Amino acid sequence: MIPFVFYVFLRFYRLFLRIKIAQEYPIKSINTPIIYAFWHESILFLPFVYLGNNLNILISTHKDGKLASDVIRYFKMGTIGGSVNRNPKKAFLEMIRLIKTQGCDIGITPDGPKGPRRKAKLGVLELAYLSGYPIVPIAFEPSNAWRLNSWDKFVVPKPLSTLTFIYKEPIYVKSKEEITEKVIELENKLNNA
Repeated sequence: MIPFVFYVFLRFYRLFLRIKIAQEYPIKSINTPIIYAFWHESILFLPFVYLGNNLNILISTHKDGKLASDVIRYFKMGTIGGSVNRNPKKAFLEMIRLIKTQGCDIGITPDGPKGPRRKAKLGVLELAYLSGYPIVPIAFEPSNAWRLNSWDKFVVPKPLSTLTFIYKEPIYVKSKEEITEKVIELENKLNNA
């Protein structure tokens, strides 16, 4: 019951926000599954700006993650349970399976589930390398928002504010050696809204 109430609240609250979507690269021209990367602080309104129709988001299996997972399912999106700290191998293999066999897009917060804030971990780049599919960073900029006193400074946009989501140019990881330099590229793209 709580996830449904939260879902209805988000749908209602969305009516009081302006959401702008910008694309630095035409996302629809990518004819493969996509790995979307976005900071943990911006996950709340991501279901309103996803441009595809088959997204599975990596969510931690702790109590808060379970609630988020249940809410996301009301948006007709799937979830993958796991994180760097909980079932990482199982979650990684599930993402590979979904992207390779079912053509699903994958959503990952590279700084989640516990930070440090806006510092990408290597998993999203390893997924891109092993799957052969691109990462599309989604930068986020609220015009006016409250920030929670949490590790990620979680964003709660104020009513009548504008949320701008920018789909950045894709990042391709062609070799294992590129992963370290691509982490910096990913962080820069996510931080420059």
